[in-house]
Amino acid sequence: MPEFVRRVTLRDVASAAGCHFSTVSLALRNHPRLPQATRDRVRAAARKLGYVADPALAALAHYRTGRREVSFRSTLAWITNFPTRHGWRKPEVFHQFYLGAEARASALGYKLEIFWLREAGMTGARASQILRARNVAGLLVAPQPVPGGALELDWPQFSSVSIGYSLASPALHVVCPHQYRAMKLAMRRLVELGYQRIGLVVLDIHDERADLNWTAGYLAMQQAVPARRRLPPFTPPRWDESRFAEWFRACRPDAIVTKSIEGLAALRRLGCQVPRDVGVACITFPHPGGELSGVDENANETGAAAVDFLAGMIYRNERGVPANPQRLLIEGTWIEGTTVRAPGAAKRPEAGAGVRRATA
Repeated sequence: MPEFVRRVTLRDVASAAGCHFSTVSLALRNHPRLPQATRDRVRAAARKLGYVADPALAALAHYRTGRREVSFRSTLAWITNFPTRHGWRKPEVFHQFYLGAEARASALGYKLEIFWLREAGMTGARASQILRARNVAGLLVAPQPVPGGALELDWPQFSSVSIGYSLASPALHVVCPHQYRAMKLAMRRLVELGYQRIGLVVLDIHDERADLNWTAGYLAMQQAVPARRRLPPFTPPRWDESRFAEWFRACRPDAIVTKSIEGLAALRRLGCQVPRDVGVACITFPHPGGELSGVDENANETGAAAVDFLAGMIYRNERGVPANPQRLLIEGTWIEGTTVRAPGAAKRPEAGAGVRRATA
C-alpha cells in the first residue's frame, strides 16, 4: 500500500516561521497589515515545507461564510471622471453597470460609494488621500468620458478594476461586455432571418470605446458571405444624416446593425418601413425593454462581475497596476423585438428592392 503522507498545515508553517498560524494566513494572502519582512519569512517557510492550500477546506470555509448573514465589510468606490457630477448616468448602459455593481456589492457586504474626480480643487493625490481616509478597499473605475482616458491615483494603495476599455492609462484589469461576440451574434441572427445585405452603422468614437471590437466582429462575419454582398461599414466621426443617406443609397442594405439609434429615425424619413423594407438590430440598447431588436449586453451582469472580480482581488490583497492585465468578457443575449422580421416570416424576393423603391 502507498505510504500516507500528512498534509503540511498552517500550524506547521507557523512553527517553522516562529509565528502564530493566523499570521501565516495573513502572510500567504500578502496582507499589508504585516511587515514585508514577515510576509517574506512566512512564504519562505511555506515553500521549504511544500505547503499547498487545500481547495476543499477553502470551499468549506466559503460555504460556512455564505450561510451567515452578511455584515458590512468596507467601502468600494465607483470612480467617475465626467465633466459633470452625474454625466456618467446619461448613457443608460453605464447606469446599468452601476446598478448591477451596487446590488452585488451589497450582497457581498460592501458599500458602493460614487466618487467624482472633477470636484473643485481635486487632484489625484488629494483624491487618493480622501479614499484612504474613507477606508476604501477597492476601486471600480467607471467608463471614461472619451476613449483613451488616463487617471492619476495612488494605485499601489488600492485593488482596482476598470469597466470597459476607455481607460487607457493605467492598464488595469477590465470587465466588459463581449462586443466582438455580440456583433457576431447579431450578424448571425440576421442571416438566419434571411437578410443578405447587412450594413454596420456606428460612430467611430463608439467603436473606439469598444476597442474596435464592433467593426472587427462585423468584418469577420462579412468574410463568410459572397463578395458582392459585403458592405463597407458606415463609421463617421459624428452623426451626419446626409452622409448616412448617401451610404444607404449606395450600399442598399436590407438590414442594419447599429448603436446609433438616430439611424432608425433617418430610415423612416427616407421612406423606408422597418422592418418591412429594412431590418434594424441594435448592438447595445439605449433603454431596457421597448420595441428594438438586437443584443442586450447584460450590463447589470457586467457590473456584478466587476464587483466579484474586485472582491477576489481584495481577498488576495492584490493591489496596484497588474503586470499582466486580465479581461473578463460578459456574453450578450439576443432580443427579438419588432425591428427585424419575425422568425419564419416571408423573405423579400429581391434584396434591396425596398431600398430602391424608397430612394428612387
